Amino acid sequence: MTITRRQLMGGVLALASLAAPARSQALTADGFVEIHAQKVTLDLLEAGVGKTPAWLLGPGPGPAVIRARQGQELKLRFINDLDREVWLHFFGVRGPNELMTINVPAGADHAVDCVFTPPDAGTFWIAPMSDQSRLRDMGLTAVLVVEEAVPIPGITDLVMVLDDWKLADDGTVEGSFGDIEAMVGEGRLGNWFTINNRFRPKLELARGSYTRLRILNAANVRTMYLLFKGQDPLLIARDGQPVKPETLNGKSIALAPGERADLLVNASEGDIGLALDLFEDIAEIGYLVAPKGSVAPAAIADNFALPPNPVAPLSAPDKMRAVTLTLEGGIKGGLTAAKLNGEERDLRTLLENGKGWAINGVAGPAAEPMFSAKRGETIRLEISNKTAFAQPLHIHGHAWQVLGAEVGPFQDTVVVPAGQTVSLAFTADNPGLWALHSLVAERADGGLIGTFTVTE
Repeated sequence: MTITRRQLMGGVLALASLAAPARSQALTADGFVEIHAQKVTLDLLEAGVGKTPAWLLGPGPGPAVIRARQGQELKLRFINDLDREVWLHFFGVRGPNELMTINVPAGADHAVDCVFTPPDAGTFWIAPMSDQSRLRDMGLTAVLVVEEAVPIPGITDLVMVLDDWKLADDGTVEGSFGDIEAMVGEGRLGNWFTINNRFRPKLELARGSYTRLRILNAANVRTMYLLFKGQDPLLIARDGQPVKPETLNGKSIALAPGERADLLVNASEGDIGLALDLFEDIAEIGYLVAPKGSVAPAAIADNFALPPNPVAPLSAPDKMRAVTLTLEGGIKGGLTAAKLNGEERDLRTLLENGKGWAINGVAGPAAEPMFSAKRGETIRLEISNKTAFAQPLHIHGHAWQVLGAEVGPFQDTVVVPAGQTVSLAFTADNPGLWALHSLVAERADGGLIGTFTVTE
């Protein structure tokens, strides 16, 4: 039997218990999923050589995976067992403003509850918004899987978190954080690749159904060019938003830091080798293993697609309001001065304060937002990248579309090539104060972040 659009949208609630894998965290008596920021020790190197101290949002050794259902209340309780406060953001989730970025003070007696109803189905993630270079590099991220309101039969999830760790020979995290050269340069590149905090793991595909790979690039700066050897997966979503399904045709899929992709594979077609195209080399990073005796699942219908999320459509082009954002900074990035904390500062002073990037001449969030929009207004962003690096940018609380000969799909991240301008548009339908920033951890820490407001 094929999966038709009618089945996809229709009443298959009887399959809910089969389609929804168990949560990775146990529920408390009052129905909360507890998430602990805690120190752990990982075996990242081969054959257990050396130990890696890490900070995870869960007990480990793999990354935390939180599961929710679209349109149903999600109750999370964050407990910070570290020795410092953390600010966490729900990347890609269009939830209520006051809950999508939260401060979690250190100490078990300072637990923070977060209760909301996810409006979108998709693959999202939770990660730090301050001291990003350190906290992300130490592993402090989680994946939020929001399953479709109506479960999709015949598909089983497999979460894959890609990362590159910067490790010394004994497995410890190498180098110091806050390095100015890394901040104004390429960023903190790792030298050791993992999937789910494991080196070259063998992950088992689902037997008798399709496997939906939910992939996150959690690296600080590296864009992952992921290759699949043995199968040609079907891409069905990016950044948590459905796309028109298409095969990769043997090419790699590029995932900038923070980007996600959902792809379908089939165990009956055999094992899959996973590798990264490093241009000068190919690095094997893991394997997807087909269980013995795997049989082909029912064929997917030609018109198969994930149901669209309720993202507000764009207004007509003549109804959009244009806003220009200029990115400057970094090595050969043209930045000579910028406002910091409301005062104009020369580059030397900026660097002394750990800043080296700016949006519209402002390094870091300012007292005044970059722009303001009325609820329901469509904003067209003209983003001019005057830096020497491609810039992956992320928008909070909304999903935008790239404008061009054709309007692109909804997404929450866009990569603006060095020296180029990209036109984007989004309808501001989520009230509050939101951020727009680089997804390279060191650049966000270094000032490549600004805010905007959506008013009623």
